[in-house]
Amino acid sequence: MAYTSTPAGSPASGGQRGGARARTSSALRWAALLLLLGTVGGAGENPCWAEQNSKNKLLYLVARPSILDPIFARSVVLMLPLQGEPLIVGLIVNKPTQFLLLKLFPESPSLKNSTEDAYLGGPVDVAAPALAFHASKPPKQAMPLYDDVYLSFDSKFISKQMQDPKRTGEVRLFLGRAQWAPEQLHGEALRGSWYSLRAEGEVIFDHDSEHLWKRLHERARPPSSVEYRIPQGSREALRVAVTSLLPNSTGR
Repeated sequence: MAYTSTPAGSPASGGQRGGARARTSSALRWAALLLLLGTVGGAGENPCWAEQNSKNKLLYLVARPSILDPIFARSVVLMLPLQGEPLIVGLIVNKPTQFLLLKLFPESPSLKNSTEDAYLGGPVDVAAPALAFHASKPPKQAMPLYDDVYLSFDSKFISKQMQDPKRTGEVRLFLGRAQWAPEQLHGEALRGSWYSLRAEGEVIFDHDSEHLWKRLHERARPPSSVEYRIPQGSREALRVAVTSLLPNSTGR
């Protein structure tokens, strides 16, 4: 599954990758892979493009029962469209750990009576935190998710936020992340490993993590009477189209 590692730096890569061509190539790979997921994943409330313009909707991958990997089985993964990056990055949102936030930040007055756990964001860089939080103004160290909710991978900023006595609103701390090389996710999509689903941003803060996968899986799964698969000829054409957008391909 998604165990690709990278050097330190941004969540997906180390160092800057400037240039309009690199950003355009990354965006095309992202769009093509999501199209593949939405098409191969099935019908029903899927495809993911149906609610593309909903500001409070985010894109999630919902593991199908065929995934047996202990980390990704029954997982819900928030997908992060990081532009200009060579890898596709996500955060598992329904796998609480046994690490209490209070134990990680014992001096935080806002966590004094908290029983909230940190969550496993994925198997890559499990010592690296990510924080989803509310803010009245856009912080420079974070990316917007929806409404007043932001996500930061900046460890110093996260530590400051967690220990801020004036902090309000829910937070969700993730340890580690999931990430794929484009060809990895391409292969998993063709194997039918994931459903893709646009769902409410509040899913990130859902406290019923034990049943979150089941709820979203039922929403994403097409009715058995309309289960859909791409005909082999169309599947091959789509595979070629996506492959042409991958690094080192002859189509670039």
